[in-house]
Amino acid sequence: MNGIKIRAVGDICPGDKAIMGLGVLHKSRKFSSQFLFEKIKPYFAASDLVIGNLEGLLTASVEQGMWSTKPFCGLPGFAQALVDAGFNIINVSNNHVLEYGPETFKETIDYLKKSGIGVCGLRSKERAYYSEPVIIEKKNKVIGVIGYNWVGVDKFEGADDLIAQSRDSIVNYGWQRNRTSKEYLSSLVHKRNTNVLSDIQTLSEKVDLVILMTHWGYEFVHTPPFGVTLEAKSFIDAGADCIIGSHPHVIQGFEFYQNKPIFYSLGNFIFDSRFKKTRYSVILDLIYSDNHLSFNRLIPVYINSSFQPQKAEEPSEKKICSIIEASNRMIQGDNMEEGMDDNLLYEVYERQYKRLKINNIMWHFLALKYNPIVIVSIVRKVRNFLSVLQRRFRGDHIRW
Repeated sequence: MNGIKIRAVGDICPGDKAIMGLGVLHKSRKFSSQFLFEKIKPYFAASDLVIGNLEGLLTASVEQGMWSTKPFCGLPGFAQALVDAGFNIINVSNNHVLEYGPETFKETIDYLKKSGIGVCGLRSKERAYYSEPVIIEKKNKVIGVIGYNWVGVDKFEGADDLIAQSRDSIVNYGWQRNRTSKEYLSSLVHKRNTNVLSDIQTLSEKVDLVILMTHWGYEFVHTPPFGVTLEAKSFIDAGADCIIGSHPHVIQGFEFYQNKPIFYSLGNFIFDSRFKKTRYSVILDLIYSDNHLSFNRLIPVYINSSFQPQKAEEPSEKKICSIIEASNRMIQGDNMEEGMDDNLLYEVYERQYKRLKINNIMWHFLALKYNPIVIVSIVRKVRNFLSVLQRRFRGDHIRW
């Protein structure tokens, strides 16, 4: 098929996130970073654009030794592995890319850019944009890709100087909740996300196609909150032609608004989570031809035990399709405002979050037989848990 072939994936973490010494970084050290893409690389062949969200960092500080205290960090060579797999645009506007400070972040951006990857989601130094877009020409068409983060915007001091963040969302990402009517949210939507709306409008006047990368929503929930769906539509109204979401770490459904696609979450793509629902993923396949962006398909993907994304087979493929279909029914249903209530879905997220925390401790004990040094992580987790209990006993309102 003629036209510009675009493929996109979700969250990519190059480090040992779940269990130190037994994750993605471990596999990169043992087999090379290219190993992680071996089974999925053919699905990016002949693509003009391959886009993903890098939820982690690349640093030389993890090259030596077999143990790292930086869970989100991968090898510098991971950047070249991305290129070899076919990636040419990476979004970095997310809530974990500044885990180890500005210097490690800048080191990461340096590796990405030196490898030839376009980086979106950076805080722009030009007055025309708040978020620095990647503008690329393919087959005589100009495509603009721009990224924003909505999650944990206060997590790192000075983050607003380095990545593009929206601080005026209609969605409450905090864990202290207030009930808000749907009518009130709807009245706010075109008055919030002012930088996002302005950037989309500016970019749409300079390119043929605008792709917005969004880091939003609640983790481990297969449906976006109602507020996010309102925001997505406002971004389409402003001039975005396609929205590609990340952050929930699970796949969510999609919809078309004004004949333009909104993909709320593509799930994880490379991550070492042992939580099964976070290992279901998809590759988004789009075609831009005759000034029209067409949705071709979602390719079901499963992250195997070596943390390699691979084409899903039965029964994983069937499970992935059923999750998307159920999410689509909610997104496109008549009772979406009730079923996708922001506070209701946040409660689901909190339950999933606590379950993951408990399961992660169990996985650490099981991992001791593979790497005894995991005991270091277990001791840290126990200390952290006891500290939280102590502070709660004193009356501090903090979460685990």
